[in-house]
Amino acid sequence: MRAVLDANVFYSTWVTDPLLCMADAELYEPVWSGRIMDEVREHLPSVWRRATREGVERYLHTLSMAFPEAMVEGWEPLEEMVVGLPDPDDRHVVAAAIRSGSGVVVTSNLKDFPDTCLDRFGLRAVSPDDFLSMLFDDDPDAAAAAIRGLVESKRHPPRTMAEEAGRLRGLGLTRFAERLATME
Repeated sequence: MRAVLDANVFYSTWVTDPLLCMADAELYEPVWSGRIMDEVREHLPSVWRRATREGVERYLHTLSMAFPEAMVEGWEPLEEMVVGLPDPDDRHVVAAAIRSGSGVVVTSNLKDFPDTCLDRFGLRAVSPDDFLSMLFDDDPDAAAAAIRGLVESKRHPPRTMAEEAGRLRGLGLTRFAERLATME
Protein backbone atom coordinates (compact mmCIF):
# COMPACT_ATOMS: atom_id res chain seq x y z
CA MET A 1 0.00 0.00 0.00
CA ARG A 2 1.22 3.49 -0.83
CA ALA A 3 0.37 6.46 1.37
CA VAL A 4 1.07 10.15 0.84
CA LEU A 5 2.45 11.80 3.97
CA ASP A 6 1.19 15.37 4.28
CA ALA A 7 3.70 17.99 5.45
CA ASN A 8 2.16 18.28 8.91
CA VAL A 9 3.12 14.71 9.88
CA PHE A 10 6.78 15.74 9.66
CA TYR A 11 6.50 18.44 12.33
CA SER A 12 6.88 16.07 15.29
CA THR A 13 9.62 13.45 15.26
CA TRP A 14 7.53 11.50 17.76
CA VAL A 15 4.96 11.07 14.96
CA THR A 16 7.38 10.85 12.03
CA ASP A 17 9.60 8.20 13.63
CA PRO A 18 6.93 5.48 13.94
CA LEU A 19 5.55 6.35 10.50
CA LEU A 20 8.95 5.92 8.89
CA CYS A 21 9.98 2.87 10.91
CA MET A 22 6.77 1.17 9.69
CA ALA A 23 7.77 2.11 6.13
CA ASP A 24 11.27 0.82 6.74
CA ALA A 25 9.69 -2.47 7.85
CA GLU A 26 7.90 -2.50 4.48
CA LEU A 27 4.43 -2.29 6.03
CA TYR A 28 3.60 0.47 3.51
CA GLU A 29 5.34 2.70 0.96
CA PRO A 30 5.61 6.38 1.90
CA VAL A 31 5.05 8.99 -0.78
CA TRP A 32 5.67 12.72 -0.89
CA SER A 33 6.28 15.36 -3.49
CA GLY A 34 8.79 18.16 -3.81
CA ARG A 35 6.01 20.59 -2.95
CA ILE A 36 5.17 18.70 0.25
CA MET A 37 8.84 18.78 1.23
CA ASP A 38 8.96 22.51 0.39
CA GLU A 39 6.17 23.01 2.95
CA VAL A 40 8.16 21.04 5.50
CA ARG A 41 11.25 23.10 4.67
CA GLU A 42 9.28 26.34 5.08
CA HIS A 43 7.49 25.55 8.34
CA LEU A 44 9.81 23.24 10.26
CA PRO A 45 12.12 25.99 11.55
CA SER A 46 9.14 27.65 13.26
CA VAL A 47 7.92 24.34 14.72
CA TRP A 48 11.23 22.95 15.98
CA ARG A 49 12.58 25.37 18.55
CA ARG A 50 16.25 24.74 17.85
CA ALA A 51 16.07 24.02 14.14
CA THR A 52 18.39 25.83 11.81
CA ARG A 53 17.93 26.00 8.06
CA GLU A 54 21.00 23.79 7.72
CA GLY A 55 19.57 21.26 10.15
CA VAL A 56 16.27 21.17 8.26
CA GLU A 57 18.14 20.61 4.99
CA ARG A 58 20.12 17.74 6.58
CA TYR A 59 16.87 16.22 7.85
CA LEU A 60 15.22 16.44 4.43
CA HIS A 61 18.32 15.03 2.76
CA THR A 62 18.32 12.12 5.21
CA LEU A 63 14.66 11.42 4.38
CA SER A 64 15.32 11.49 0.64
CA MET A 65 18.30 9.17 1.00
CA ALA A 66 16.42 6.75 3.25
CA PHE A 67 13.35 6.65 0.96
CA PRO A 68 14.45 7.65 -2.54
CA GLU A 69 11.41 5.96 -4.08
CA ALA A 70 9.05 8.13 -1.99
CA MET A 71 9.37 11.18 -4.24
CA VAL A 72 6.53 11.38 -6.76
CA GLU A 73 6.87 13.57 -9.81
CA GLY A 74 4.49 14.60 -12.57
CA TRP A 75 1.55 15.38 -10.28
CA GLU A 76 1.26 19.02 -11.37
CA PRO A 77 -1.12 18.50 -14.35
CA LEU A 78 -3.53 16.65 -12.05
CA GLU A 79 -3.80 19.49 -9.56
CA GLU A 80 -6.40 21.44 -11.57
CA MET A 81 -8.85 18.51 -11.54
CA VAL A 82 -8.89 18.49 -7.73
CA VAL A 83 -11.81 20.68 -6.68
CA GLY A 84 -13.88 20.96 -3.56
CA LEU A 85 -11.17 21.11 -0.93
CA PRO A 86 -11.70 23.69 1.84
CA ASP A 87 -8.19 25.00 1.16
CA PRO A 88 -7.27 24.98 -2.54
CA ASP A 89 -3.59 25.12 -1.50
CA ASP A 90 -3.94 21.43 -0.51
CA ARG A 91 -4.79 20.28 -4.04
CA HIS A 92 -1.16 19.33 -4.65
CA VAL A 93 -1.34 16.68 -1.90
CA VAL A 94 -4.33 15.00 -3.55
CA ALA A 95 -2.68 15.30 -6.97
CA ALA A 96 0.45 13.57 -5.60
CA ALA A 97 -1.74 10.78 -4.21
CA ILE A 98 -3.51 10.32 -7.55
CA ARG A 99 -0.24 10.32 -9.51
CA SER A 100 1.46 7.84 -7.18
CA GLY A 101 -1.45 5.44 -7.00
CA SER A 102 -1.75 5.96 -3.25
CA GLY A 103 -5.02 5.09 -1.58
CA VAL A 104 -4.40 7.14 1.54
CA VAL A 105 -3.37 10.64 2.56
CA VAL A 106 -1.95 10.64 6.09
CA THR A 107 -2.63 14.04 7.60
CA SER A 108 -3.28 15.72 10.92
CA ASN A 109 -5.74 18.06 9.18
CA LEU A 110 -8.58 15.73 8.26
CA LYS A 111 -11.04 18.61 7.88
CA ASP A 112 -8.97 19.85 4.93
CA PHE A 113 -9.50 16.58 3.02
CA PRO A 114 -13.24 15.81 3.06
CA ASP A 115 -14.53 12.47 1.80
CA THR A 116 -16.79 14.28 -0.67
CA CYS A 117 -13.70 15.40 -2.58
CA LEU A 118 -11.49 12.34 -2.10
CA ASP A 119 -14.08 9.64 -2.87
CA ARG A 120 -14.10 10.36 -6.59
CA PHE A 121 -10.35 9.65 -6.72
CA GLY A 122 -10.56 6.48 -4.64
CA LEU A 123 -8.71 8.16 -1.79
CA ARG A 124 -9.28 8.62 1.90
CA ALA A 125 -7.63 10.84 4.45
CA VAL A 126 -6.59 9.26 7.73
CA SER A 127 -4.94 10.62 10.83
CA PRO A 128 -1.48 9.39 11.82
CA ASP A 129 -3.16 7.64 14.78
CA ASP A 130 -5.61 5.73 12.59
CA PHE A 131 -2.95 4.94 10.00
CA LEU A 132 -0.42 3.58 12.49
CA SER A 133 -3.17 1.62 14.26
CA MET A 134 -4.27 0.12 10.95
CA LEU A 135 -0.70 -0.90 10.11
CA PHE A 136 -0.32 -2.44 13.55
CA ASP A 137 -3.59 -4.37 13.21
CA ASP A 138 -2.73 -5.59 9.71
CA ASP A 139 0.56 -7.16 10.83
CA PRO A 140 0.98 -7.01 14.62
CA ASP A 141 4.21 -9.01 14.71
CA ALA A 142 6.04 -6.93 12.10
CA ALA A 143 4.69 -3.66 13.48
CA ALA A 144 5.67 -4.57 17.04
CA ALA A 145 9.16 -5.56 15.89
CA ALA A 146 9.52 -2.25 14.03
CA ILE A 147 8.44 -0.19 17.03
CA ARG A 148 10.64 -2.19 19.41
CA GLY A 149 13.56 -1.50 17.09
CA LEU A 150 12.71 2.20 17.06
CA VAL A 151 12.48 2.46 20.84
CA GLU A 152 15.70 0.45 21.33
CA SER A 153 17.52 2.75 18.88
CA LYS A 154 16.83 5.85 20.97
CA ARG A 155 19.94 6.66 22.98
CA HIS A 156 19.81 10.43 23.60
CA PRO A 157 17.90 10.03 25.80
CA PRO A 158 17.03 6.35 25.90
CA ARG A 159 13.35 5.57 26.31
CA THR A 160 11.09 2.71 27.20
CA MET A 161 8.02 1.44 25.38
CA ALA A 162 5.89 2.94 28.16
CA GLU A 163 7.51 6.35 27.60
CA GLU A 164 6.96 6.03 23.85
CA ALA A 165 3.30 5.14 24.36
CA GLY A 166 2.83 7.94 26.89
CA ARG A 167 4.30 10.59 24.63
CA LEU A 168 2.26 9.41 21.63
CA ARG A 169 -0.87 9.40 23.79
CA GLY A 170 -0.10 12.99 24.77
CA LEU A 171 0.19 13.92 21.10
CA GLY A 172 -3.26 12.50 20.39
CA LEU A 173 -2.20 9.13 18.99
CA THR A 174 -4.30 7.38 21.61
CA ARG A 175 -5.35 4.26 19.69
CA PHE A 176 -1.82 3.55 18.54
CA ALA A 177 -0.48 4.18 22.06
CA GLU A 178 -2.96 1.61 23.38
CA ARG A 179 -1.48 -0.98 21.04
CA LEU A 180 2.04 -0.13 22.21
CA ALA A 181 0.97 -0.45 25.84
CA THR A 182 0.07 -4.09 25.18
CA MET A 183 3.67 -4.74 24.15
CA GLU A 184 5.13 -4.21 27.65
